[in-house]
Amino acid sequence: MNLEQLRLKIEGYYENSDEIHNIFEELEATYQQLIAMNEQLDHSEKKYATLIKNMSDMVWLTEPDGTITFINDVVEDLLGFKAQEMIGKELNQFMCPLHKYNVGSCKQVVMTMSKIEFLRQEMWMLHKDGSTRKVIEVNTKHFFDGEELIEIQGVGRDITDRIQIQRKINHKNKQLKLVDEISRSMNSKLIVSDLNGLMDDVCKGIVSTMNIPFCSLRILENGQLSLKGVSGKFRERISPQPLLLDDPVISKILNNNQPVILSQMDIGEAQASVKQVFEESTIKEVLMLPLKSNDEPVGLLSIGHEDTYDFDSIAVFTTLANNISNAVEKSRLHLNLKSFYFDLVLTLVAAIEVKDTYTQGHSVRVSNYAVEIGKHLGLASDTIDELRIAGILHDVGKLGVSDLILSKPGLLTEEEFEQIKTHPQVGLKILGNVNLTEDIKSAILYHHLRYDLKGYPRCDDMKSLPLFARIVGVADALDAMTSHRSYKALMTFDEVHNELMRCSGSQFCPEVVRATMDLLNSGKIKPLSELASKSQN
Repeated sequence: MNLEQLRLKIEGYYENSDEIHNIFEELEATYQQLIAMNEQLDHSEKKYATLIKNMSDMVWLTEPDGTITFINDVVEDLLGFKAQEMIGKELNQFMCPLHKYNVGSCKQVVMTMSKIEFLRQEMWMLHKDGSTRKVIEVNTKHFFDGEELIEIQGVGRDITDRIQIQRKINHKNKQLKLVDEISRSMNSKLIVSDLNGLMDDVCKGIVSTMNIPFCSLRILENGQLSLKGVSGKFRERISPQPLLLDDPVISKILNNNQPVILSQMDIGEAQASVKQVFEESTIKEVLMLPLKSNDEPVGLLSIGHEDTYDFDSIAVFTTLANNISNAVEKSRLHLNLKSFYFDLVLTLVAAIEVKDTYTQGHSVRVSNYAVEIGKHLGLASDTIDELRIAGILHDVGKLGVSDLILSKPGLLTEEEFEQIKTHPQVGLKILGNVNLTEDIKSAILYHHLRYDLKGYPRCDDMKSLPLFARIVGVADALDAMTSHRSYKALMTFDEVHNELMRCSGSQFCPEVVRATMDLLNSGKIKPLSELASKSQN
């Protein structure tokens, strides 16, 4: 019996009972309230349905185990599935199984969803076509009956385009950072003679940042392109042999002011070392960029790719090639200036030795000994270069000493010796306008100062003898002991050994003495003289 039938039945008794009349009025009021509530519910459901239907986001309801009980029609536009195709199935069935989530598998992601509410959690969903992936940003809400979880509501927004744009931005930032870092590295190392090491670092930076299979750098030397740097998983495909300039492919690239993209179809007439890049590898294209300075080729940058190149990447690599070209040219200018400077130094030393015929070749020998000692002590290549110059210039102050004193065949008087003792300070004065490092200056000024700081010139404020002075001091003494002089006899090998050991810790630095003895014993240092006991052995 519905309410209307009940009302009619009650009306039959209405005139006979006031009590029934009151009950009827209450029921009538209740009936009207129910009608109003039903209308409100219908209106709310229609509004909610309209809202869900017109939302651009995907909305779904699942049971705690992930079974979908409702999903709006947006899913068809997003993933290609009709809503009815998904209802009754677990949500993880529509997630991409190839994506690596922090919590593990797709099923574990859904199980985690039942334990915590998601806030902007990225979920990778698989399109019905099986190949397209969509990135969905998910927010979830738990619904409980008492303490029991009964339903999970999820709202997902497609952020695939946003992710792709962000990836492009990140990739572009990485490219710009790479250009900046490599440019800084090259600018900071322009005075370093180790061009190979610099080029190797450049290749490693390009490979790691751009995620490419290989990168190689060749510099033009003696009419050939010599390999100076290589990196990447296919680095073994790069031939260490120089590339010949008469190769038709190489010639075309070097004569081109633009990058050239090579595929396997383009290398028919190329030399074997070019062809082998493509052999038994997944390399699809190789971007070849000529390195030029003043329109003249100085090298070649080669970058392999397992896909096809895009315009943005080519632009970045072109910028890198220009920076590398500038670095190579500046490095060559530096080496030329360094060679010119060294020739001037040798000319200056020759002027000294014209005055002192007994010490001809002395400065070069001291320089060579000092270099070997420095290498044995593990000094850096830049420091070794400075040590070489220090050894050559250590006696330049003798230009200010009288020729009569320098060429005197016998022992010097006390007054003559005092004049000789001024040559370190005179040397610094002569070279005052030359931009020498403090290490070189210390060797010139203090190579006659003992390890215990006795000797000359006096330096009461000094706490320890500088390293260059220690090394050049021992090298100078070694040549003096093993070279012909008018005022002393030549020492034997044993005498040299005993003298160095006797003066170790007083006149000479013990560490430098040990290094010198190691070099003498191994034959890496060979004094001018034929040492008597050494030759007998």
